[in-house]
Amino acid sequence: MHLTSTLIGLLIVGLGIELPTPTVAQFWMSVDPISRWRSETLAQRPSGICYKTRTVDTVNPNSRIRQISYCCDGYVNEGTTQILKCVPICREDCSNGLCITPGDCECAPGYFRKNGKCRYELDDKE
Repeated sequence: MHLTSTLIGLLIVGLGIELPTPTVAQFWMSVDPISRWRSETLAQRPSGICYKTRTVDTVNPNSRIRQISYCCDGYVNEGTTQILKCVPICREDCSNGLCITPGDCECAPGYFRKNGKCRYELDDKE
């Protein structure tokens, strides 16, 4: 009985004490608009990986068909033979922009396409 009343007393005292609320810290990284545009655009860009099926000679007749991955036409592999990283090829200058698909350059925010190059908006006013 004495132990029970002591526990109940401690519980009442414990409930009466205001515990500090935990502090939540949020850290915001400031990302410039060009970096944000670049990462979002790259995430939406097609992979450029194509597939073909090949029949190969094997001991096991059930595993003769293989699916081979390779870079599609207009893409070049900047990865390894095991990990493909197919990047589109743009014939024109694509600095200040990104090559989205073969031959298609998208200019960064604040730039526009003129004479085959991505030029800054203020450059045109000179």
